[in-house]
Amino acid sequence: MIEIKTLGRTSVAVNGIPLSGEAAWPKSLALIVYMAREPGPDRREQILGVLWPDTDSKKARRALNQLIYTLRKASPELDLESVSDALDFGKEVWLDVEEFERLFEAGDLKGAVELYEGPFLSDVSVGEPEFDHWADRQRAGLRRKFRRAALELAGHAKAAGDADQAVAYCQRLVEADPLDDEAQHLLIECLYLRGDRLAALRHFDKYRELLAQELEVEPLDHTRDLIERIRGESTSGEPVGGAAVEAGTKPDSGAEPDVSEPTPRKSPAIVELLGRRNLLGLAALAVVVVAAVWLWPWAGPAGPAAATTETVAAGSIRVAVLPFTPHGLSADDGELSVGVAQLVSLNLDAYNSIDAVGHRAVLRMIEAREFDSASVNDPSSLSAFAEEVGATTLLFGDVHASGEQLRIVADLVDPVSGAVLVQANVRGSRDDLFDLLDELSSVLAAGLGAPAADPVSP
Repeated sequence: MIEIKTLGRTSVAVNGIPLSGEAAWPKSLALIVYMAREPGPDRREQILGVLWPDTDSKKARRALNQLIYTLRKASPELDLESVSDALDFGKEVWLDVEEFERLFEAGDLKGAVELYEGPFLSDVSVGEPEFDHWADRQRAGLRRKFRRAALELAGHAKAAGDADQAVAYCQRLVEADPLDDEAQHLLIECLYLRGDRLAALRHFDKYRELLAQELEVEPLDHTRDLIERIRGESTSGEPVGGAAVEAGTKPDSGAEPDVSEPTPRKSPAIVELLGRRNLLGLAALAVVVVAAVWLWPWAGPAGPAAATTETVAAGSIRVAVLPFTPHGLSADDGELSVGVAQLVSLNLDAYNSIDAVGHRAVLRMIEAREFDSASVNDPSSLSAFAEEVGATTLLFGDVHASGEQLRIVADLVDPVSGAVLVQANVRGSRDDLFDLLDELSSVLAAGLGAPAADPVSP
């Protein structure tokens, strides 16, 4: 039996004996995990493209063979099999993420949350953008399922009057993402319901400081309202004005929101794909690229975000490019991913058959529009966003950096079905960034049916 753990601390054990030495090096663990996670025997070419994408073919094959030899020597019972040009395990494999997903799909949310000890492969880094991109996708999907399960368990515990258990699940959520508005609000509320009034107030202060440092924003209105009612509680234990703060109870004034029904700051469908922390890039945008943004076309005059909505003509192609998510970029490169999205938008708009939504309009809508709580995979959230900005297609992307090398990946998504229509990726040096973006835009335009003869702005 090969036992592979990837949630939290990554480890591999064969018949109960952990791998050690070279067999436990990041590249070794990456190979084992990738083979276990991808269904069926893995073709060598597929593995080479993920773990040695920029290495000469002969050298890459030699490196893979050396790694397989090292693993077999370190643990003969690992039993790596070579069949034709494919690799597979000769033993039964237990992989924690597959068990997590099995429990989640079976409705055993408690078991799934208990198994989730941390992000997928959080301690394994091989410095290869292709592998990092694959791991990021896996990590994001697993994190969303954990959040959904833990929030549901916390809500059930609160409804059942088990404040201790509700607090425990909320703390797990906050540890996983300290900037999760819904989890933070629920934790403060459950601390109070448990009788820890001072703990609720102290936690709110810490949360407010964190938001100020990370995002330069205040907690949401309904969380501040909750805190005001908690602070107004008299020493006798009765809330000021006799308004009880408990699940499902409305405050005296009909104008105040129900504390049990928090309103998210933004749609998780957008926050997940952009990365909550990457919204800091929007602030940097005002200083670094404000001139470029103002020169670009956008929908409508200044005013409420709703004013940017445009009517899409029948049969027309309108693409909204969202800020790309950075991976491996330094703090000095924080605005690079935002600039990449802007340039791709400008490139696509230069094709006669494609109309790109003004990038400034997209940024304004992301900042101002509030969505219903939904997962990234829920097409309704994407559809609502596309309708607001007047787009028929949404473009999501990632910018991976490894030294002076960049890999840029982009997905054109149908906002109605959520299906990926076109995928494109390019790689090269930072010095060739503009050429890379021209190549990326060309692939995307071709996928949308734009004729190659369409002029592109110089």
